[in-house]
Order: sequence, then C-alpha cells, then structure tokens
Amino acid sequence: MPEALPYKEYPILFVDDEEMALITFKNLFKKEFKIYTARNGEEALDLVDSHPDLAMIVSDQRMPRMSGVDLLHACSKKRPDLIRMLMTAYTEIDLVIEAINQGNIYRYITKPYHEEELKQTLKQGIERYFLGKERDRLHAEKIETLKRMAQANRLTAIGVLAAGMAHEINNPLVAINTFLQMIPRKFDEEVKDEEFWDKFYKVALDETHRIQMLVSDLLHYSKTPEDSQMKWTQVNINDLLHETMTFLENEARKKGLTIRNEFDHNLPPCLVDREKMRQVFLNLFLNAIQATSEGHILVKTSFDSESQHPFFHVVLQDTGIGIPEENLQRLFDPFFTTKKNEGTGLGLMMCNHIIDEHRGSIEVKSEVGKGTTMTLHLPVNPSHFNRRRSERRGSAPPSGAKPHASSGR
Repeated sequence: MPEALPYKEYPILFVDDEEMALITFKNLFKKEFKIYTARNGEEALDLVDSHPDLAMIVSDQRMPRMSGVDLLHACSKKRPDLIRMLMTAYTEIDLVIEAINQGNIYRYITKPYHEEELKQTLKQGIERYFLGKERDRLHAEKIETLKRMAQANRLTAIGVLAAGMAHEINNPLVAINTFLQMIPRKFDEEVKDEEFWDKFYKVALDETHRIQMLVSDLLHYSKTPEDSQMKWTQVNINDLLHETMTFLENEARKKGLTIRNEFDHNLPPCLVDREKMRQVFLNLFLNAIQATSEGHILVKTSFDSESQHPFFHVVLQDTGIGIPEENLQRLFDPFFTTKKNEGTGLGLMMCNHIIDEHRGSIEVKSEVGKGTTMTLHLPVNPSHFNRRRSERRGSAPPSGAKPHASSGR
C-alpha cells in the first residue's frame, strides 16, 4: 500500500434522514475525503448506481422506510466490494452484531461519534477497500499471465506437431494431387459413371487442399520469436489499413459489400512490426468479408493521448452473421473454427499472439444476426511496457524511439 494513500480519490457516501447530520458530517471531513450525501435509502441506492467510484457507504440506522441495516444489505448485493459502515446507538447493538455476522457491514460507529476517531475509522475503511482492489487486480493479472503461459505452451506444441506433419504429409500430397489432376484426362473414355468420378475428383481435391492449407498454416504460425523476430518500424496505421482495404477490395466487391473508413487523420506514427501487423489486418478483414453476406464493413481509427503512454485504437465492424456467446471465449483457441471445411482455426490465434507481442489487446463484441466488432488497443510505443519476451534477443522494440512519418504504402 502507498505510504500516503490519496483518500480523496475514494469517495464516501453518508446517509442520514436529518439534514443537520449531513451538513455536520460533510463539514467535518470534506478536507480529508470526497463526501456525497443522501437523505434516505432510495436516494442512496441511486447514488451507488450512478457513482461506480464510490469506495464506502456510512449509514445511520434509524431512518424512515428503509433502515440502515436494510440499506447496507441492498448495497452488498449491488456492490459487494463497497465498504459498509453502520452508525447507531448502543441500544441497537444486538441488531448490529447480527448484521456483522451476516457479512452486511464492515464496522459500526456508535453515536455520538468523536471526530478524530471517526476520521481514523474512515481511513482504515478506505485502506481496506484499496487493498481489496489491489488483491483483485493482482489476481486478474495472475490469471492473465497463466492464460498467456498456456497459450505459449500451445504454440510450442503446435511447432512440434508441424515439424513432424510437414515431412510425413506434404510430400505424399504432391503425388496425390498430381495423380488426381490426371484422372479426368487419362480415364475420360474408359469411365462410364462420369457423375461419380466428377464428384469424387472434386471431394478428393478439396480434402487434399484442406490438408495442404493446414500444414502450411501450422508451419507459418508455429514460428517462435527466435525464428521470426520482430522488425520494429514507424508506421502510419491509416496507410497500412488503406493498403489492406485496397488489396481486399475485389473480394468484398464479389459479395456486393462495401468497405468504409472513418480514420482519425491526426494519428501519430506508431511503432509496430509492419508485416506482422499487416497479417493481422488481412486476417481480420478476410474474416469480416467471409462472415458478411450483405451490408458493409466499417473500419475506424482513434487515438487516446490522455494517458502517460498513449494508445491508438482500430475498430473493425461488420454486419455479418455474428458469433454465438458460447463461442466467444474460444475464439482465439488453436484449431477452433466456425468455418467448417474452410478454415484451420489458427488465424485468430496468431492475430492475438501478434497483438500480444505489441503489448496490446483485442476486444470482441458480437451479436448473432447483427454482426461483430473487433477492437485493437495498441500502444504507440510498446517499449514503454514490460514485455513477455523482451529479454530475448531481437524481440524487444527499440527503447527511446522517436516517432517519425512513414510512407506507409
């Protein structure tokens, strides 16, 4: 915990039906804390809903319509992380003990209270809230680290599998494909059942093509950072997106789709591996085109300069079939695909891996029948962040790099 916790950044809600009590509480503690006040339980619950930054609620017990215990119980359902304190007289101590045992309140305050004692109690409550949030944050980071480790292990397993499959399958496939392509010419007159052979020929070619595609993807996606090191360069992200849109324009036109853009033309040059980022854009655009039968695809860029380390955002939105909720969690898993015989399930996994190498993230929102929105969040300069593979030679972006304009096309 920081030596000097900024208590004013963790607002307190004080609830009492007496106006003078509200005024007194606020005047006593407004220098140390940010105070909100409410005159009854209903008003307090509205404030809890509208102020997600609240850290603590202190409520008087005796109030009309809703008692303090009932209010704090309702708050525990809405915001379990909220520190809840009850202000009451000694005569209601049994009720307070029961509420504590049920887990509805953190501490009780007896009336009349002493200013300095209550100030310390409020500080302790905020410190408990801060520690709880830190615990949750560290837990989430640990889960994310474990997920990334599992993902890295899966990539390693794919690499081992690809090395064996490439030798055992790829060479025989060349002979099989050559043989199948000769069948229509060699047996045109001898084969009576032309419909059967035409169907068999097409199925065989499709299946061998699928195996070749799988082998090719495995070899391509299983490259480790030592095999395929990051080549950092300054890029205008709008130019790179425009280049990708132009490349896929015919694919979209075949399906009667239009690709529109809403670019922020004030984007600064960004530090990326140009070819890897182009691979991500190609994959995401192709997925959007394949999933959309009518309508359009919209790509937007924006820039967040408020933080110390600015981010840019790329949004790719389609009006396609959407993704069922049960599939969203598996979207970036190796070999998971909804394209049946058309995909290998490796493209999005690798996109996620590349974005992770850039110290960014991919956010997916989708609704069946309405479409999917993919949002990339990427730092302008990844060298400002600790990276999972930054210790490996050649994988880390150059530190202290200054953005400069790039031709982009």
